[in-house]
Amino acid sequence: MKVAIYVRVSSEHQAEKELSIPAQMKAIQQYCQERGHIIVNEFIEKGKSAKTDDRPEFQKMIAIAKRSSRPFEAILVHKFDRFSRNRDDHVIYKSLLAKVGVKVFSVIEQTEAETPQDKLLEGMLEIMSEFFNANLAVEVRKGMSQNAKQGYNNGGTPPYGYRTEHIAMKAQKTKAVWVLGSREEIDIVRYIFNQYAYEGMGYTKIASELNRQQIPSQKGGTWSSSTIRAIIFNEAYIGRRCWNKQEYQTKGVKWRDRSEWIIKDNAHPPIITTEVFEACQAKAKERQNGGGETHKSYDRKPSPPFWLRGIMTCDKCGTPMVGNSTSSKVKGGKRQYYVCGGYLRKGKEYCPYVGWNKEKVEEIVANRMRIALMRLLMNDNLENELKQHYMDSNHHKVAQKVNLENEIDFLTKRIQLLEQDMLAGKSKSYHKEMLDEMQSDLAHKAGEHARLSANWVEFDMSEEVIAAIRYDIQTFLGLLDQEIMNPQLLHTMARKYISKLTVNRDTGKLYLTIQIAGEEAVLYEKTMVSDWQ
Repeated sequence: MKVAIYVRVSSEHQAEKELSIPAQMKAIQQYCQERGHIIVNEFIEKGKSAKTDDRPEFQKMIAIAKRSSRPFEAILVHKFDRFSRNRDDHVIYKSLLAKVGVKVFSVIEQTEAETPQDKLLEGMLEIMSEFFNANLAVEVRKGMSQNAKQGYNNGGTPPYGYRTEHIAMKAQKTKAVWVLGSREEIDIVRYIFNQYAYEGMGYTKIASELNRQQIPSQKGGTWSSSTIRAIIFNEAYIGRRCWNKQEYQTKGVKWRDRSEWIIKDNAHPPIITTEVFEACQAKAKERQNGGGETHKSYDRKPSPPFWLRGIMTCDKCGTPMVGNSTSSKVKGGKRQYYVCGGYLRKGKEYCPYVGWNKEKVEEIVANRMRIALMRLLMNDNLENELKQHYMDSNHHKVAQKVNLENEIDFLTKRIQLLEQDMLAGKSKSYHKEMLDEMQSDLAHKAGEHARLSANWVEFDMSEEVIAAIRYDIQTFLGLLDQEIMNPQLLHTMARKYISKLTVNRDTGKLYLTIQIAGEEAVLYEKTMVSDWQ
């Protein structure tokens, strides 16, 4: 039976133990050898949890399995929890695969799922795996909650002005705590709070002043208004530790109600007084700029309509462009633009203002993408273009190889002529020395040519990889042609295929670079230029 194997680890801890990728591969390969199975595909997932189906290699495997031309008949995993730890996902994807005739087998948990008993056993294994995963998460959070209640740190980078130190506990254990950082950083934190509370300076002005003084931010870069705002509302600066503020399942997107927070006063030394902190909160409310809250409640909102956000960059400073909407009160109603993110966060001192009409940018980009991608799908253009890019990327090696071959041919002929003259008695006194030099030069160039040839790899791309690229391109074109566009899906695909997008405000030209990237190298790249005017 022809099989595809799927292996996965979700953490470095697993990678170092028996669940490592090499260990899973070895067990699967031995299983296949004993039963005569042939491995035709390998899907390797590194550092991805199986609690969700948001796994690139997993989705690639499912997409290939759904094709009528799939090269495998079954999927083989080390244990069923490598396939999925979520019961719903497990049932859904196994059912989908069963409909197209693809089975899922486990090396360790061997069930054929044909008899009622086997189906019951497999279902129990899946439920146990999901229970283990959920129970482990509960136990971990219990420990972290207790840690937070005692004022200890649960990980992460401390705020600007603090450092992490580890204190010794019993049984050779340590706990992380925050301590005061450098004197310079403490003074800067107090400066920020005082300027905001008592000197009438806002986030942008404070950031601009710190940048003017060339004071580096926590990461060593420049300050932004969002960074200043985060400091103003951070209760850590009055010695208060707040944990459990956000839903970890949503990766910090959803905020919990404050009643669910774990708050510990006097967890670490304060940098400012409570009076100064509260003065800043009151000032934020007066400014009516969205401040006055230590957190914002979570409301599920539709995806941002700007599907080129973060992909398009400013031609002056290189900062990603972000979406921005004007007030609906302006003439003609609400208007939407792509604006330099550096300007919005740091002000005109960082970058002069420029905004590009959203509809026009997206229309130009969508049209150019359609033309370029449809051309790749015609006949064998995709494979030919990939091969041509490979040759162009390695043209220096090709040229070097050809030059060496010409030089070797030339030296070989010269040596032959010289040897003939010497045999015929026509040689001069210096001919022997010339012959030795040319033979030495020939040996050197021949060796260099051999090394270059040994390292040269001819273009070789499997039909499976080309088919996967073709499938992705067709998906992107389908999204572009939808009557009602899906900005989030378009944004995901655009990030995958657009490596550079900018409008030069001096020349009035839009530059769009399409790129197809492999795991280790760029497989295809093309830059197109369009008139903005």
